[in-house]
Amino acid sequence: MTQTLAYRQAHAPRSPLVAFLCFLIAILEGFDLQVAGIAAPNLKLQFALDPATLGWFFSASTIGLLIGALVGGHLSDRIGRERVLLWSVAGFGAASIITGLSQSPAMLIGARIATGLGLGGALPNLLAFTSEHAAPGRERRAVALLYCGVPVGGASVSLIGAALGTDWRTPFVIGGLLPLLLAALLWRVMPPGQAPAQAREEPQGIAEALFGQGRLIASLLIWTSFFATLIILYLVLNWLPTLLTGLGLSRQTSFLAQLAFNCGGLVLCAVTAPLLDLRRGWLVALAAFTAIPILLLRASAIEDAGAAILFAFLLGGAVLVTQSYLYALAPRLYPASSRGVGVGAAVAAGRIGSIAGPLLGALLVASGGGMGAVLRGIIPVALVAGAAAIILSLRQLRS
Repeated sequence: MTQTLAYRQAHAPRSPLVAFLCFLIAILEGFDLQVAGIAAPNLKLQFALDPATLGWFFSASTIGLLIGALVGGHLSDRIGRERVLLWSVAGFGAASIITGLSQSPAMLIGARIATGLGLGGALPNLLAFTSEHAAPGRERRAVALLYCGVPVGGASVSLIGAALGTDWRTPFVIGGLLPLLLAALLWRVMPPGQAPAQAREEPQGIAEALFGQGRLIASLLIWTSFFATLIILYLVLNWLPTLLTGLGLSRQTSFLAQLAFNCGGLVLCAVTAPLLDLRRGWLVALAAFTAIPILLLRASAIEDAGAAILFAFLLGGAVLVTQSYLYALAPRLYPASSRGVGVGAAVAAGRIGSIAGPLLGALLVASGGGMGAVLRGIIPVALVAGAAAIILSLRQLRS
């Protein structure tokens, strides 16, 4: 009882300023994760990139993010969330600026790998930090509201890209200067020199942290759901504009559909966040995972711009609510002393899915079935993701 009280006191809710800064970091995560997509057409022209090199450019940040999530989560359990979060934010900010100043394909790819390392180091620490410093009983809500920043960042990318036209360098510079400013503010409001509160408990080895004390099944389930939902998310993010134009819709409609996808995620994540701390909060996930295959089956009925935008809004809401739920669920599966490792591994499993998603989309497009075939092809993935998440949630209720 004394240890629990001491832990709660050490993890008392932080100031609204710190919570707001964490939300801004989430926005910048969403911005930097999607900025490569709007830059790619102009980059391809300027550097005469062949498809293979362009593929490496898209994959570089994901590879870095995968490594960064594993390493950053592990380090945070030993030297503190604040320290790793601060240096990760500064790192992806500096790397984004270097991307915008790149003069060769090799420099572009190297800078994007470095950006991914910073993004990967920041994300699991941001989730663990927010969960640990939320008011008791509101941990999942706090993480879900934090996640609302990611679609805000994605929508900002779309708007800035539309405003700047062929200027691909400025979005990277903007996406770099703002994190550096935030890192300076973080240094002032939560300096990283203090001993980590989670260090009161002896850090566990990686295998013990992930699989010890009956966590084997929970870890496998959360990894499966993260992997499958990121396949869906990144397939849709990468292929939705192409698929819509393939139906004869205009590029403007495709742009509006991308914006609607992020707006749907923002609205529905914000609306559902307060429900996640309730005992029946898992029903939110059940509804979202059920909606995804229904929407995918109805995709072939899209015939005009209005239907495309509504479809994107609802699909974005359903997909991003599942992500919000998983991010809210993951930190509570692991004790404080190994929470960074646990959340980092879950984020890394999702990043593997984000690599597989566009590749699966390419295979489905190559099969020649059109938009309906591509979107119906990921329905089994959605069913697997939903089954894993709901089984895990019901197991947590019984434990």
